[in-house]
Amino acid sequence: MIEHLLGRPTWHGRPPRLFAAGPTRDQAKRIYWDDLKSLMPRKAIGSISESELRISAISGGQIWVQGLDVPQRIEGTPWDGAIIDELANCRPGTWDHHIRPSLADRKGWAWLIGVPDMDAPGQVEYEAMVQLALSGDDPEWACFSWPSADILPPEEIESARRRLDPRIFEQEYLGKFVIARGRAFAEFDPLVHVKSANYDPSLHLCWALDFNINPMCSGVIQHDGNLVRVIDELTLPDTSTNDACTEFLRRAQQNGWNLKDMHIYGDASGNCRDSTSGTSDWIIIRNRLKDLSAVFKVPRANPPVKDTINALRSKLKNAAGESSLIIDPKCGRLIEDLRTTIWPGSLDEQHALAWMRYFVVAEYAVRFEQSSITGTISFST
Repeated sequence: MIEHLLGRPTWHGRPPRLFAAGPTRDQAKRIYWDDLKSLMPRKAIGSISESELRISAISGGQIWVQGLDVPQRIEGTPWDGAIIDELANCRPGTWDHHIRPSLADRKGWAWLIGVPDMDAPGQVEYEAMVQLALSGDDPEWACFSWPSADILPPEEIESARRRLDPRIFEQEYLGKFVIARGRAFAEFDPLVHVKSANYDPSLHLCWALDFNINPMCSGVIQHDGNLVRVIDELTLPDTSTNDACTEFLRRAQQNGWNLKDMHIYGDASGNCRDSTSGTSDWIIIRNRLKDLSAVFKVPRANPPVKDTINALRSKLKNAAGESSLIIDPKCGRLIEDLRTTIWPGSLDEQHALAWMRYFVVAEYAVRFEQSSITGTISFST
């Protein structure tokens, strides 16, 4: 296929110059580079530049791998064709201001490959391109798509329907564009999710923390592998990590919680900064709880915010209409965060939501066994 593209006649009669691009150079390299080299027959290769990520054919054609995080890098060079993956994750204006002009003087073509992504910066523009291609109003554009629901085994589709938030299921398995701006947790219903959640001595206790100073928020959770029960929260004004440990231990003694082998979750950045002292937050907690054989489930780096939101949405309500989360009425700060948070947007003030997100993504992250949707928009002049 690559040999065919590099040998394809051009209107100007010279060998074609093509590029394959992704949102960043590293991402584009992971997506394309090894595959391009393996798909190009050795007898057709003139040279390969690992530093420039360029393959030159004996025929004179070239294909480059480029990142679009700085889209100006593709300017100044006329191109005969382009393959762009994950265009929705590129900055708005990347196509109109940078890619299309670079194709214009050689009457170039483009394949825009990607999936819907409600939280991506270029989602709105990408959807507009898809709609233009589907409308048939412009002969330069065409659209081809293959929803996962038409390809994957029925049991995988049903498993995903039970596991995922309805909007995520529609996006990832049905290939639909979903508008996300608004309430982050539209599925949250106090009549469904707010109910008494008493301590169960047969289950491990979980403590999840956010390390903001004022207030410092944390939550006490139990779960059985499916149902998540938030039994208490701690919201402490203008305090330290050490004081938060003291209050947690006091409350545990007061309520008769068994802390042996409890599980602890929270902000990965607590490993490299402290709230009020010269010692990191997690070292403080480890020292205070050293006699309890606590299991720390803290990642090296925090996951993307949208992954934590999707995981929490799926516990509130999956695509099958099932909920697996209850919150005790005493957890007023968490309830308010779930009721009022806007997404996309800043979550800097939602500190109860932060500890809840850290716990849910650690235990119930939304994972896809296969790439969910494939689609291509073709553009040619």
